[in-house]
Amino acid sequence: MKKTLLTAILLCSSILAKSQNHDNKWVAGISGSYVIFQDNSLGSRYNTQAPKINITRYLFYGFSLEGAATLSGIGDIDGLLSNNFSYNSLDGYLRYDFNLSDNNLVPFIAIGASFIGAPSSRQDSNPTSTFNTAIGGTLWVTHHWGINAQMIYKISPQEFRSMVNHTQLTGGLVYSFRPRILVRRLWNRR
Repeated sequence: MKKTLLTAILLCSSILAKSQNHDNKWVAGISGSYVIFQDNSLGSRYNTQAPKINITRYLFYGFSLEGAATLSGIGDIDGLLSNNFSYNSLDGYLRYDFNLSDNNLVPFIAIGASFIGAPSSRQDSNPTSTFNTAIGGTLWVTHHWGINAQMIYKISPQEFRSMVNHTQLTGGLVYSFRPRILVRRLWNRR
């Protein structure tokens, strides 16, 4: 009886492992971001962050889940950039890529939410939740590596006045844990 149960568990585990790996489309990325605030009420209209670290899991029919953390890991650089406060956020998105996941250029739209740390430039400020909309794309240049760009608009509800509506522009590299099959480009055809 124990042998039969063990064999059944191993068989089910191997089937589940195969099905998880069959559609296992994990992608991780690292990028920098530039935030443009709606107004100057936080002491500055612009803020620069690095790194933004994200991980994305393809679900089905062009839909993916993405989680990201944006950190103010770089400080002020004399003559180049200066931030009035640290901008840190945790983001979650549901992305749709128009069923173009297998292409070399993969555009997408997304909706999601963020939890943004309180800006130190305001007295009695609190962390803020935002509703986000995004557009972006990934250009896959090798079987594993791609270049990713996103434009995210973060909407802060009126009751949270610690943060204002703002746009976050990001750009960076992404890595696919499984090799992608790249579509031959027109200039590579003979």
